[in-house]
Amino acid sequence: MADNKKKIELTITGIGIIILIFLIANHMPKSKDNKSVSKAEPYPTSEVTILAVSEVGSDSSVKWGRDPFLLDTSNVKEQGMEDLVLNGIVSDRDNPYAIINNDVVKLGDKVNGMTIIEINEKNVVLEQDGQKHTLELNPY
Repeated sequence: MADNKKKIELTITGIGIIILIFLIANHMPKSKDNKSVSKAEPYPTSEVTILAVSEVGSDSSVKWGRDPFLLDTSNVKEQGMEDLVLNGIVSDRDNPYAIINNDVVKLGDKVNGMTIIEINEKNVVLEQDGQKHTLELNPY
């Protein structure tokens, strides 16, 4: 009885594998010329794709938008603030925190000789020698 069960299981498994191989072979993409593509040949491309790439590459008026790898310093309006970057603002119920130059700071902390006097939703106000400086959060 145990031998019959094993034979049936092996037969069903074998048939399942044959069906699986058949299904995989039928879903493989077929070449129109029945030629196989060798590794030495480049993958065939369409002429439309090549034209589209060459058109974009030759046109210098194409605007791609903001470069994500460059820091935007357009919100730095005051002298001496160029080296400060407001990376983010975090607040809980009682204590707001800012991330300036990748350092977490809170009200009363000093950054480059300036004291943090205010942390808002979109900016941080710093004070140095009675002058207030605002560091804006860069909206991406």
